[in-house]
Amino acid sequence: MKSFLTLLSATIYSMVFATAADAPLPNIVLMMADDMGLGDTSVYLGRSLGPNTKPVARTLRTPHLDDFAKDSVIFTQAYASASMCSSTRYALLTGRYSHRSYLKKQGWLPHGPNAPMIQQELSTLPEMLQQHGYRTAAIGKYHVGMTFSDGYGGIADEFDYSDIDFEEPVVDGPTHHGFDEFFGVPGNTEDSLDTEPRIFIRDDRWTFTDRSQMQHIGMNKIEGRILAAPDWDLSQIGPRFLDEALAFIDRQEQSEDPFFLYYVPCANHIQRNEAGPYAVPDSIAGEPVRGASRYTDGTTGTEREDMVLENDIAFGKLLTKLRSTDDPRNPGKKLIDNTLVIFTSDNGPNIGNNNGPTAEAGGLRGKKAKIWEGGIRVPFIVYLKDQMDGGRTTDTIFSQTDLYATVAQLLGHQLQPHEAVDSHNTWDRWLGTNTTPDLRPRVFFCHLGPVFSNDTLAIRKGNEKLLADAGLAMPWITKSKLGAALPNTYYHLESNPYEEGEEVPAEYTERAQALADELLLIHNRGYCRDIELDPEAKNMILSEGWHNLRNDLTGEIGMEFTVAEELPVSHLGMWNHHHKDKPNRAARDTPTVDDSDTAPSSQKGRNLKAEHTVRLLADGEEVASIHFTPKAAGKQDGPFRYLPLTDAEITLSPEKTYTLLLSTVAGDGDYFRDYAAHDGLSPLVHPHFHIVRSVLYRVGERQQTIPSYSDLHADHTRYRLPVGPTLRIK
Repeated sequence: MKSFLTLLSATIYSMVFATAADAPLPNIVLMMADDMGLGDTSVYLGRSLGPNTKPVARTLRTPHLDDFAKDSVIFTQAYASASMCSSTRYALLTGRYSHRSYLKKQGWLPHGPNAPMIQQELSTLPEMLQQHGYRTAAIGKYHVGMTFSDGYGGIADEFDYSDIDFEEPVVDGPTHHGFDEFFGVPGNTEDSLDTEPRIFIRDDRWTFTDRSQMQHIGMNKIEGRILAAPDWDLSQIGPRFLDEALAFIDRQEQSEDPFFLYYVPCANHIQRNEAGPYAVPDSIAGEPVRGASRYTDGTTGTEREDMVLENDIAFGKLLTKLRSTDDPRNPGKKLIDNTLVIFTSDNGPNIGNNNGPTAEAGGLRGKKAKIWEGGIRVPFIVYLKDQMDGGRTTDTIFSQTDLYATVAQLLGHQLQPHEAVDSHNTWDRWLGTNTTPDLRPRVFFCHLGPVFSNDTLAIRKGNEKLLADAGLAMPWITKSKLGAALPNTYYHLESNPYEEGEEVPAEYTERAQALADELLLIHNRGYCRDIELDPEAKNMILSEGWHNLRNDLTGEIGMEFTVAEELPVSHLGMWNHHHKDKPNRAARDTPTVDDSDTAPSSQKGRNLKAEHTVRLLADGEEVASIHFTPKAAGKQDGPFRYLPLTDAEITLSPEKTYTLLLSTVAGDGDYFRDYAAHDGLSPLVHPHFHIVRSVLYRVGERQQTIPSYSDLHADHTRYRLPVGPTLRIK
């Protein structure tokens, strides 16, 4: 039986598009190629990629994409959220910026065991679609981390996965994050680099389990250390993925449910093997691939370009299947008549100029692993019959992080506050009903090697782009900026579309600093989009979030804040941890992949162990104080406890700066949540409150910021609060 949400979304869909009252929700097919730039498809031939850019003069020929684009919307300023594969996939699936995952050092999952980047408590795009009755499938390269059983109740953790029990189901994989079906590989299939077994996984099971019959492959330092099925053929994984995708669509002809197909082949990622850097099939679906690629000027492509052609052919076969398959929910119609089809790439091209114009990126600067436009701007082509003007080119800004909120709008799904926190709804711009410039900020991650540090972040807002020496993603690393957001390089993409230079021009100093401040706010408060918090709510802290616990300080922890309007205070309060909640790491230890932030336990089972005082200061002077004891612990509301003010009425004023403090003694048994989420969720604060920074008081005086795993820059504490003291307004 369909859920209330499914019925509601179907109703909203029919209202929005003025279709029949029983209009079914659209199917969604998303194909994401690997390492493909704007110059890798003739869809962009002759098109300008922005103001003052030259039309793209030469590309690869991609006839199937060309035919598709005639009926589709072509984006010239669409972005992957990172210049590397794993980070992008995380952002697309979660609607969270790439740098919010534990994966921060290089933007891709390295060889060896890789913990899941997506914690099971996070919402994902396919999970949201499941709520609306969708059948969801992922086929191809997952690459956001899986865990496997060692057969003894633990997790396989050997470098070469030699301790996997192949008879056991996958412990954490795509089917644990919203996909009903999965067929594919955990990550890259490069024989000199990645060590995951070269064995396909179907749903949550290995398709070959007899260890005695497995091959031992690999190159260079890992020669003989990669386990592979006896019939493993690297050149045939693309054709195999296509067969699985077509079979999935065939099965939908018998289903009354809408479907989501996330089709993510490995091509044209480098696949170093004994025969060379690529493993090119002779053909796919009966069409020649090896040696068949051509540029628009008639020259022949290399093996890499052959693999781009492989993707073009595969995409054409998907379209043919959609056009020829009857739609069981639309008698007399084909699936293509009610399917949103999207083609894109996970980042820019894997070849080209690291520091200058790259033909495979349409002439933009840089390539994969660089945070210039060539590394993050990607093909993005969208089709939905009768809803989008065929052949229309749009220069609206879009990031793949925005896909979650955009699809939610299509379905009439109301995003929850902690869902898709960095995802902007762009549906009206897809339809062309909103042609105003999209000035909402987008943040991008990952730059390997010179001339910037690995954790450089970029923010784009309108035509402005700032590269910041952030130190935000991993402030603990050597030569980090320790949690600051410092302007490094500013580009105005209208006057400087090819990003010449690495500086902040004098005339843009103020604008660069303003963008750095906005980047800091987005990062430190934990979300980018308008999450529509309730202005009528009574509690200052609306959600505790989830990040590390600590109980190692003696003094008073809290935050400085201001308010947007006069607010009468009725109670002071404090957070009370659940007895099962434990720190995921020592408070002053550097975060690692092995100690990800964890979600809190249930609301019940929260009891104070010690006495605590909550104080409210106005411009440094105490105006209210409440004392909590285990026997006088106040009224519990979710994870918080409150005691009413009895001596005087307090009204917060926009003219003052306030400080809210909670006393704590090291080892007193009552934890508080640290002021910085490593890869969890930040707390949500009432929209009338503005957090200035977190603070620590000792002996009644503000002395320093709350100690962390390093002597961090003062910027690290801005816009953050520890989850300890709180208050309630009347």
